[in-house]
Amino acid sequence: MQFITLVVLFCVMSAMSSAKQLRGKEDVPWFCHGIDCPNFNNSTIGSIEVRAYGSNLWSSTDIYGVSLDDAMDTGFQRLFDYISGDNEAKAAIPMTAPVLVKVLPGAGPNCNSTFTVNFFVPFEYQTDAGPPKPTSDLVYTSTIDAMNVAVSEFGGFAKQTEIIAKAAGLETAVSKSEDVNEDTESENEGSWYV
Repeated sequence: MQFITLVVLFCVMSAMSSAKQLRGKEDVPWFCHGIDCPNFNNSTIGSIEVRAYGSNLWSSTDIYGVSLDDAMDTGFQRLFDYISGDNEAKAAIPMTAPVLVKVLPGAGPNCNSTFTVNFFVPFEYQTDAGPPKPTSDLVYTSTIDAMNVAVSEFGGFAKQTEIIAKAAGLETAVSKSEDVNEDTESENEGSWYV
């Protein structure tokens, strides 16, 4: 039984071939634009794209608020400052893709949500030592465990309303699928199984 988490990728991407395992620079998808991005196995379950990611290190920051757009702007800037040398080594760390945003909704529509914005840690730092330590207490290195995710791709620079609509559409497709069901045993919120 495979477990998958609902994810919406909102960067410019094209359709990828099914069941292609991505390894090394020669096999990376074009949307990585020549920069490091996490390896995954890609497949299609019915009409739903599913990606299996391994465990990876990510540079992360938490933002509390009600606007996804504001949280993404704030989080991106914090992490960009970190990779631009705001770290103990004063090292420039290469940019990576994608920018991953996890949303833990607040208790109500006008309550603060927790937005965790993440940059993938470049392969050269995917080690026990990890990347240089951030100088800001607001930035930290996290491990996101292996996971399977349902993916919805769409082009352009998306804003909150489009992202929410795409996420709702993906959730509906997963909910209606006879091959993908909610994983009630998983510790990962929003997890599904194939």
